[in-house]
Amino acid sequence: MDYQRLLLNNKYIIIYGKKERKLHLFTVVLYLIQCLCLALFVYICLKHYGITMLYTERFMFLEIVLFVFLFLVAKLLLQRWISSLFDLSDFSRDYIFSRIAYSSYAAIVMIIVLFLGVYLPFTSEKHLFLLLLVLFTILLIINILSWLKIIKSNQKEIKPYLFYFILYLCTLEIAPYIFLIYGTRYF
Repeated sequence: MDYQRLLLNNKYIIIYGKKERKLHLFTVVLYLIQCLCLALFVYICLKHYGITMLYTERFMFLEIVLFVFLFLVAKLLLQRWISSLFDLSDFSRDYIFSRIAYSSYAAIVMIIVLFLGVYLPFTSEKHLFLLLLVLFTILLIINILSWLKIIKSNQKEIKPYLFYFILYLCTLEIAPYIFLIYGTRYF
């Protein structure tokens, strides 16, 4: 019940963030749902733009799922490693848990819209483009709200280490996406 109201209050983060010192099944399942949802979103986008084959046409969706899963796991491991280098392990543990919770929440909202989009017949390309735009907007809004909530709740910890926090954001949140965009240009 607390997870359903994640955007309205931080009760889930406060209660379960302190308990999540080990992997729990709920968090792992949410992470896998996030991977599947993002892969489905990428798959629909690629189909919309006429890309029907990555390596093989038959297993295109599985290739995308594998790529998204490996990307998210590599990003998570990189975040943990960099946080240990800067001696921010306690802060990063809570921060990473919050980011996973919010991004999984966004994925659940997106998968509901994706299911509607998949099962409702589209009469034109304009409708499909509108669905993709709505999905991207939902993802963006939830991520911005999550950033604002994370910064607000961790203001005391961030303020003395503002330089490290900005460096952390650039290195771990922005750089993987830049590498992804740069890598797809030569794909």
